[in-house]
Amino acid sequence: MLGIIAVGCFVVVIVKAWPWYFPVGIFVVAFAFFGSVGAKENKQKIEARFSGRPVLNENEFATRYFPPDRAEIAIKLRKILANHIGIDLSRMKPTDRFVEDFRMEDMDSMSTVEYVIAIENEFGIEIPDSAAEKMATFQSVVDYVAEAVKSKAN
Repeated sequence: MLGIIAVGCFVVVIVKAWPWYFPVGIFVVAFAFFGSVGAKENKQKIEARFSGRPVLNENEFATRYFPPDRAEIAIKLRKILANHIGIDLSRMKPTDRFVEDFRMEDMDSMSTVEYVIAIENEFGIEIPDSAAEKMATFQSVVDYVAEAVKSKAN
């Protein structure tokens, strides 16, 4: 929200000094405003999708849904995901799909790339584009990373 206010103040200064920038300023403010409204609506849709599910912290989530050899990986991956999509993941399930349930198609492609890079950096592995494209659920990411870490150790 502060970003929108700052852009708006900047536009007001420009409009007073150079009136021909007025249409550009209106576009920038409108784009920033409607972009934030869309993000808020998406967040509400995601949270509604998860309603009625039990709230689980990272450890509860990992021990409920994953075997011991993958629980630590699941905890780390959930934290990375939370940092990249900015929603409460306390009610997620491993079978939730990135596009349909987390609405990651609405994120810019740079955020998705940053998510994959963060995984690679955290675990010291490489995820080829072909493999990343096949990871449709959180479970599939956990499985891929667990196998990649295991292969790296051998």
